[in-house]
Amino acid sequence: NREAEIKIFEKGSYPEYSKCALPFVVSGELSPDSVVEFSEEWFRNSDIELRLNTSVSKIDFGNKVIETTEGTEEYDSLIIATGASPFSPVETAGRTYSLRNMDDAISIREESKNAERAIIIGAGLIGLETAESLVKKGLEVTVVEFLPEILLTMVDEDMAKIVRKEIEERIKIMLGHRVKEIKEKDGVMKVISSDGSGKETALEGDFVIVATGNRANTKLADGLSVEKAIIVNEKCETSVRGVYAVGDCTQYVDIVGNAVPVGLGSVAVRQGMVAGTNAAGGNEIMPPLTNARTTKIFGVEIAAVGPLRRNIPFNPITGKFRGKTLPEYMGDLGEEAYVKVYADSSGKIIGAQAVGREAAQRINKFALAAHYGLTLEQLLKAETAYAPAVAPVFDLSTLACEIAKRRLR
Repeated sequence: NREAEIKIFEKGSYPEYSKCALPFVVSGELSPDSVVEFSEEWFRNSDIELRLNTSVSKIDFGNKVIETTEGTEEYDSLIIATGASPFSPVETAGRTYSLRNMDDAISIREESKNAERAIIIGAGLIGLETAESLVKKGLEVTVVEFLPEILLTMVDEDMAKIVRKEIEERIKIMLGHRVKEIKEKDGVMKVISSDGSGKETALEGDFVIVATGNRANTKLADGLSVEKAIIVNEKCETSVRGVYAVGDCTQYVDIVGNAVPVGLGSVAVRQGMVAGTNAAGGNEIMPPLTNARTTKIFGVEIAAVGPLRRNIPFNPITGKFRGKTLPEYMGDLGEEAYVKVYADSSGKIIGAQAVGREAAQRINKFALAAHYGLTLEQLLKAETAYAPAVAPVFDLSTLACEIAKRRLR
């Protein structure tokens, strides 16, 4: 809608930038300016009014008015994109940081310049990506995790264990440890944790990063349907007509019907496209989430799509395969990789996980299959490219599907 008047209110001082790139700002590989994807000039040239350093304190949904630090504004349609805030299991103190925005990344980067040891609480995506960034800067890093394995919000425990064995030579990982206290004493940061038996461990470092997850920012959603986040429908519309919500402040449904929080940038972007179109008078639909996700930590690629095994509301058909990324006769040129696929009782693919070279590309294939409701049989029949130096006759993903298909009744 070229006639729509668009205003954006942002409490921060930066225009749109890639939050997923913040670990690279921490490491110094990227500058803050380089991860800005849409500059203030771009917004001006697009006839979009961007108001930085402007907070919204209240929304009157009945009268369609918002209250900001600069006054009140009326709207015809509204999109809420308030994101999420870091959650800490204990009270923080001293030089304790989180990595949620650009200012956080810059603060951690500056803190690390004269530091030797860092303690990270949380072994999820953000915690481990930040750990790698600090190791690149020469720091000794210890990661403390309450759960029995790393990355358990991304992949199943068996796949996570493979990753941990690959990276634990680079960082110290303490699993099954509950953090009880963070304190500063004589200029040194201390983290007190206890294991399952109650035995306490005291860690010392120059600074601490808390990466134990986020909580949706729903303060402005008073009057909307909210559970752990703002509930949206397939139009990204809330319980109030004409009010939309996108990104980390929302929850939607996945491909097996679970209500899930939105926590991926790739999903938020797609929600933004749907909500923006609908807010301007269009008619776009958001499909159920497959939540395709990936990362690369200390050279190890990890990727997944669909729900974790523990979140599948039925007993799925599973196929798992370990093998080389190239034909065996190519020797060490091929790397060992792992693939696991899930399907329902009809053979329809609902999820997959991969570790190793080209994990993301394998998962992209499964994401397409899950999105369009393809079956194991259909994926098995699809031709794939082959050349000894590039790919085997049957990719690992194909062989994982073959194993799962044999288990169908």
